[in-house]
Amino acid sequence: MTTGTDALREQTVLMDGERIVAVGPSAHTPVPEGATRVDGRGRWLMPGLVDMHLHLQPGTGQAQDAAGRQLRLLLANGITTARALGAAPTGLELRARVTKGEVLGPRLLVAGPSFHGKSVQGPEQARQRVREQKAAGFDLLKTHGGLGRETYDAMMAEAKAQGLPVSGHVTQDVGLAHALESGQQVEHLDGWLSALLPPGDKAVVDQLDFTDAVERMDAARIPALAEATRKAGVWSSPTMELFELLSNADQVDTLRARPELRYVPSAAVEAWTKDLSDPELAGAPAARRQRFVELRRQVVRGLHAAGAGLLVGSDSPQFFMVTGFAVHREMEALAAAGLPTRTVLEAATRNAAEYLGESAEWGTVAVGQRADLLLLDADPREDVRHTRAPHGVVLRGRWLPRAELDAMLAEVEAAVKVPAP
Repeated sequence: MTTGTDALREQTVLMDGERIVAVGPSAHTPVPEGATRVDGRGRWLMPGLVDMHLHLQPGTGQAQDAAGRQLRLLLANGITTARALGAAPTGLELRARVTKGEVLGPRLLVAGPSFHGKSVQGPEQARQRVREQKAAGFDLLKTHGGLGRETYDAMMAEAKAQGLPVSGHVTQDVGLAHALESGQQVEHLDGWLSALLPPGDKAVVDQLDFTDAVERMDAARIPALAEATRKAGVWSSPTMELFELLSNADQVDTLRARPELRYVPSAAVEAWTKDLSDPELAGAPAARRQRFVELRRQVVRGLHAAGAGLLVGSDSPQFFMVTGFAVHREMEALAAAGLPTRTVLEAATRNAAEYLGESAEWGTVAVGQRADLLLLDADPREDVRHTRAPHGVVLRGRWLPRAELDAMLAEVEAAVKVPAP
């Protein structure tokens, strides 16, 4: 069993309702008569995984609707908590249905409609939108940037007053340094590459940038920026796999061979294929694409070295990133970037609880914690890929064996084969 800090052998974990009530050596931890027993001998128990960047599609949770399929894909992949940074209008209703137990799914956190240059016009409207989203019951705010400094500052000030965290993009009108000062949680490593340009370089750097600007970026600037990130208490969700995938758009045949695409409508696969055929992606100079990838990897390593907080977010579903499966691909991308396996596992579990201020509630295998757990066939500390295809999932104290998880996958596969009306 791995608790997030150490591994313990021959342990018994007791759950009552949604909570863990005892953890101790199997020889000395009595199991109440009539309790449901799960044989974990030879296996590894760890906290459930978290996707901190999901796009929640429309639906009320049935297998026939897109959101319902997402819930099943998340659970089948061991994700017991998911944060929707983009959600259909049905997002709050679905969150409520999951909370009430009307629909089986991971705990959901839902952001309100995005703040960006076209949706918000001026500081006063920004403040009003923050208050409206608080009143509506959203868990956080999402920004796509492009607001302008004054409007951004108004949004951040009102969000703080309302107790709502802000997550999202950092565009050049705000910049990384000001986003850190403001306390925004940063997605995609936005703002970082611009910050690596030499002083006085006025290049406009896009999220996905294969221009000659990448050749002028100075990785020697990373340690100081990473330290500033740590001091600011700002957390980063790098979405590494998505950007590395887009940087290798010329390998679309490999992407089309991903086995999890069976759980996606064929029309989506064809649309993704068409999008990646854009010459700006597939035809960009290979050396610049590789430098773009390596700079992002250096940033992630720098954040880890500085002790800055890291989160796992998939930004799925899009571009061959399939809900649930994409979390594992993101974890593997972080490991490939050079992060220690333990760091990746923490980013996908306890770090999310810490960022949300809920460490006392969940994120580790300990007494009093919410019983969101994975039972694995191999030690995840040896390889993050061992978190794929869990032997079973415990969701708020409910045991979901592999057979039930496979049935969810089969239900999704059957549903996506039905032509849309």
